[in-house]
Amino acid sequence: PLHATFEDHPASDENKLRSTLDQHDGWFKRNDISRDILMRSFYEPLFQPESIDFLMSYICLHWLDSSSSDDIAAWKRLGIDNDHTDLLRKFTQVNETSSPENVREHWRTNLAHCHLATFLALRAKEMRPGAEAVLVMVGHPHGFMTPEDGGPSPMTRAIIRCIERGDVREAILRQTIVPYFLRTEEDVRAAFDMTANIEIPVESAGTSSTDAGLIAKPGALLELIDCHSFETITAGSDDDDVIGGAFDLFWSIHSNSVISSGATADELDILKKETRRVFYEVYDAEEGISSTFIALVVRKRTRVKWGA
Repeated sequence: PLHATFEDHPASDENKLRSTLDQHDGWFKRNDISRDILMRSFYEPLFQPESIDFLMSYICLHWLDSSSSDDIAAWKRLGIDNDHTDLLRKFTQVNETSSPENVREHWRTNLAHCHLATFLALRAKEMRPGAEAVLVMVGHPHGFMTPEDGGPSPMTRAIIRCIERGDVREAILRQTIVPYFLRTEEDVRAAFDMTANIEIPVESAGTSSTDAGLIAKPGALLELIDCHSFETITAGSDDDDVIGGAFDLFWSIHSNSVISSGATADELDILKKETRRVFYEVYDAEEGISSTFIALVVRKRTRVKWGA
């Protein structure tokens, strides 16, 4: 028998997750798998120490720890001084080509690397010795943020157009920032290298088979088994309306960032229609929209690596 825990962010729809799993209740029973749901951020402790045999995270770790700041909009200003605030009107996500390089590097070093390393250290504490983790995240480059024509993302283009027409306030563009970072394989490896030095609070650690002195830095017990990137293309014929489907996915992922910027319902509706138009201008169904994914596999050792 197996027991599986499905974790999701507390702001997500628990009822939707529960009903989705219930649709496959027969499969779980046939395979002798019990299950439960945990609505909690994966950037905090989830399970008891050394209680997990296997964990998998699928296309979500590019999202950063938004609970680490009371003002996510301030992240957009990282690396931008008061004399260059006009740069805030050029991007809505830091992987865009229109994003200032120094802003992107601030995010890479001070947010993306640190947040992924913290996630790994937290999970290392919860994994049993010998347990493995498979982590897949959306990577860079991605057609949503770096279209083939070299311009900014569809959302940034749409907001700029709507501002120029007077349909949307400029403050919406200044405040909109999507809180994820699309890493390269090198970024993921760099974050993993930081994991051994991340300190995790010892409270409620309980009895552990690892040395007591190592509990505070459980990431030192992780071993990198594999890390690589792979590319995919979403394509089809015009009859398939691949572009329309891609837009629906894009909007479901990114619209909350516009809402958080203070956009009114009318502004949001205008932006949604304009972003859809941009999609059909920028992308071609037959050529498709490219995506990159990064896969990371780690294992927990029984002891720290020699020489560490």
